[in-house]
Formats: sequence, structure tokens, C-alpha cells
Amino acid sequence: MMNKKILTLLPAFFIFTPLFIAFGEPVPKFTNYFSGNPLPEKTAYLTFDDGPSDWTERVLNILKEKDVKATFFICANWQKGTTIKNNSFQKYKQTLLRMRREGHSIGNHTRSHQNLAKLSREKIIEELDLNQKLLNEALETESFEMTLIRPPYGSPWMNKEDETAKKQLSEILLKKGNIMLWSRHFVSGDTKDWVKGDWYEEGPKVDITQEEFKTRMLYIYNRLIKRVDGKGMVVLFHDTHRTSTETLPKVIDKLKESGYKFDTMDGYIEWKNNLK
Repeated sequence: MMNKKILTLLPAFFIFTPLFIAFGEPVPKFTNYFSGNPLPEKTAYLTFDDGPSDWTERVLNILKEKDVKATFFICANWQKGTTIKNNSFQKYKQTLLRMRREGHSIGNHTRSHQNLAKLSREKIIEELDLNQKLLNEALETESFEMTLIRPPYGSPWMNKEDETAKKQLSEILLKKGNIMLWSRHFVSGDTKDWVKGDWYEEGPKVDITQEEFKTRMLYIYNRLIKRVDGKGMVVLFHDTHRTSTETLPKVIDKLKESGYKFDTMDGYIEWKNNLK
């Protein structure tokens, strides 16, 4: 008969050790996603880079209304003018807590959004570790380890850096967690040719009733939807762009109409390891 003391401890063990499934088998720590890797059919992984920002709450409202879970790759000092002390995690602490509580995945997008392929090993580690440290300081006892990593610009994998750069960076990042990029043909395009005020910046924000803004929204919608073919996709948005925020409901509705379901990048890891 199992010791009563051990039985008492079992619930706490399973609550606080998420890297183990109920049968006690360890989940593989590293399951990376690069553009072109296999994905489950008719599954969309919505991902948002660079936030949190003033518009992230709007994204969370939409996701809640549509009953969709997504993945956010966060960056403490993405916004110009922020400092180590006064960073985005401190400013948007409640947004981050809500993100976590509502079941979304959260990943490390580095502290200051630099091209990691151009940094030294020491600086790369510092960018990741400091981003984690600032999250810990902001969320305190409700913080968590960010095991999903998205290198800014997808560099060197989504750019033209050589294989040596990919190998060197992989060796560093694989000691920190899982590298998660996106599907090459499902980039929203929200960071290119944005309308005035769309990008998060000081000054008047964009008027979403302007024809220029509507044109940009239609561009993003068509850019994504025209490539839908029933295969899985990892979609790249930025929750620092109002165009993505306002286009999101229509994109979700169209994907649902096309028979798609939604999941997080943590869910992808479970699928990849036959855990769901």
C-alpha cells in the first residue's frame, strides 16, 4: 500500500511540475518550430510579437470573445524611451497577468529586440536572461519561466545569415528553451508601410475610420486569408499595431468558417510530442 504521506503530496507534485504528464513521463524540453515544419491540419497558431502595449488589452478582449487562445512573445524594452526600471512589464503588469490567467502562452522575445545573430554569446544570454528577470520583478510570485523563445526578426532563420550563424545561435538558445518562429507565408505584414499613428508612438493615434486605415486592414486580411489551404499555420501579428488589432476578429471568423481550430505554441509542443 502506498504511504499516506506520499498520497498527500501527489496533488502538489502534479500542480507544480507541469513538465510531467500524469503517467510520470518527462515531456521533451526542446521542440522547435521553424517555417515549413509539420503542423496539425486546419490548426491556426496566432502569435503576437513585441508587446505588451496599449492595444494588447483590446487583443485579449477579442480573443476572449471569440474563445481563442494565442501566444504572445513579449519584450520589456520594445518601446522607445523605456528603461530597465520603467519597462513595459511594469507598465502593463495587469495585462500580463490577465494574459496568463486566461490561458494564453507567453514567450521570451528578448529585452530590447536586437538581432541576435549580430550579438556576442554573452549579449545574447543577457538579452534573454534580463527579459526574464524583468518579468519576475514585475509579476513577483505570479511569474513563470518563459520556455518559448522567438528571436527578433526571426534571425538568422528567416533572414539570409549563413548556416554557421544558425548553428551557433541554436547552441545558445537550446539551453534556454524552445525556438518558435512562424509560417513564412502567414506574416500579417502589419510592420510594413503602416499608416500614420498605427505604430505605437508618441503623438496622435490613428483614426480607424480613415480610408487609409481601412485599406491597410483589408491588405492584412487578404494577405493572410488568400493563402489558407487547410494546412496548419503559425501566424505572425504584432500587438503594437492597431491594424492587426482591428483586423483580428475578421481573420478569426474566416478561419473558423474554413474549419480551423486554434491553439498555442505550448499546445504545438504537446501535439509534436503526441501528448494531445
